[in-house]
Amino acid sequence: MDDVGYLIAILRFPPLGPIRCARLRAAFSHWKEVFIASDEALMNAGIEPNIAREFVKMRASLDPERECSLLTSHNVQAIPWEDPRYPALLKTIHDPPPILFVRGCLPSPDLPRLAVVGTRKPTPYGQRAVRIIVEPLARQGMVIVSGLAYGIDAFAHEAACQAGGKTLAVLGSGVDAPSVYPAGHQALSERILASGGAILSEFPIGTPALKFHFPFRNRVIAGLCQGTLVIEAGVTSGALITSHAALDDGREVFAVPGPFDALFSAGPNNLIKMGAHVATQPDDILSIFRMEPTVCASALPIQTKKCSEPDPNLPPASPTETIILQHLSTEPIHADDLARELHLPIPTVTSALLLMEMKGSARQVGGMYYVKG
Repeated sequence: MDDVGYLIAILRFPPLGPIRCARLRAAFSHWKEVFIASDEALMNAGIEPNIAREFVKMRASLDPERECSLLTSHNVQAIPWEDPRYPALLKTIHDPPPILFVRGCLPSPDLPRLAVVGTRKPTPYGQRAVRIIVEPLARQGMVIVSGLAYGIDAFAHEAACQAGGKTLAVLGSGVDAPSVYPAGHQALSERILASGGAILSEFPIGTPALKFHFPFRNRVIAGLCQGTLVIEAGVTSGALITSHAALDDGREVFAVPGPFDALFSAGPNNLIKMGAHVATQPDDILSIFRMEPTVCASALPIQTKKCSEPDPNLPPASPTETIILQHLSTEPIHADDLARELHLPIPTVTSALLLMEMKGSARQVGGMYYVKG
């Protein structure tokens, strides 16, 4: 654990990322040796002179012992590259993280993993694709991996939880509760943990979600999985970064096709043109993974209750849902405004709205504005 503390302290110096850390790992026996090395020794290990000198200058502000204390106080595991618990698939990418921070339980490495990514503003078609394709896969034992973002990510995590399956959320921030991003998905992150899944990141405790972190996050999502499924994405969507990372690492890519003139169908349709597998039912993915077909193998356009189609007549699952349902109407209301009206925490309201969307009792009309389903 002491040596891990030195590695985490080193990672607090952003220029020492995965590629440079791999050089250091090859040149030194322990991370403590790296931490106390002279700038000349660091340069001999392949670190550029200006970066080596800057690290030596600022390392007095880094505290390996405090890093170990933070792990304990936030109940976070630190799994370095050398640890046998480190996911074997992730080790094979071009630039694997030197360490993973994990809250929760990593599922068995024998279970197949599928990354599910897509737009933050899915249409009803995209939401239906998650229910018809992802939920049965999770029930079949496939681990669903995504990024905890609004939209397809959240629906995928929720579908896995509802199916009694395992799901992993990869963050572009620290995994400690105050750093979880988006803050509106705090409750969802707790459900992931309660269902036996995990939240993980390559960023140390307390790291905020910065814009440039997300491409790094996306390569980890793809790197953890044998395949990536894209459900609704524009041509510049971050979901396509994940799919391209999967292609670069020789993994399978699946795409849900959509109407040729629909904005969010452009990304998946282009992937299919490039050779991605078409996915309109769970078995399209299971056959590539050589798993048994599901008992629910209806294609996407076919509506079937066996595939957990939404039922707006289901009773509210909690007092929060009941009071939200009473305040929703045909007039759109923003989730933040709804929380203020009800005197409830925003994460509580957004979490309940997500569940209500999946059941069909609430509907998002864009930009976190909701109406009754």
